[in-house]
Amino acid sequence: MARLDRIVILVVALGAAPPLATADESPGEPPSVTGDGSTADAVATRTWAVELTGAFFVESWDMNQFREQLAGGAVSLYRQLSPRWAIGFEAQMLHVNQTPANNVLMPALSVMLRWTALEVGQTSVFFEGGAGPSYASDRVPDHGTQFNIVAQTGVGLSRRLVSRVDMLGGARWLHLSNNGLDGRWRNPDIQALGLYIGWRVH
Repeated sequence: MARLDRIVILVVALGAAPPLATADESPGEPPSVTGDGSTADAVATRTWAVELTGAFFVESWDMNQFREQLAGGAVSLYRQLSPRWAIGFEAQMLHVNQTPANNVLMPALSVMLRWTALEVGQTSVFFEGGAGPSYASDRVPDHGTQFNIVAQTGVGLSRRLVSRVDMLGGARWLHLSNNGLDGRWRNPDIQALGLYIGWRVH
């Protein structure tokens, strides 16, 4: 019995002992910390990115006297708020073709929100939306006003090319109107569908 008692005590002691670290484990090693006390994972969700994109839109319904086409580019600055959410500030310059009325240049500034819905390897699918003011070189649409609000929403795709560069593109719906600020009779709108493509640099 004495020998049996010693065996039981030995088994219990071995079971209570902490496991040995393997070659792939670093026992007691704390997560990497930056100079401000944040972990590396936390910093990864606070990164900034610059996007350069080109876009083309065609008025698709709720037509005005003429069918407008919009083409141009945008420079955007995005900040990652969490692994799935980002906020962006987008500066667009669009050329609005409303022949036979005057063609116009229309700068616009928008605040955009982006939600990453799916990630497969280096590819991400996201939804986005936002709005902001614009002020054109002439009335847009014709019989409208120079000042308008531009709202956009859509779906996009991004693909990592190298460590800090992504390629991205998507489809957007664009709505432009002055929200009746100059009276209901001077509030023609533009309802357009379009595509964009460009680059993101982290």
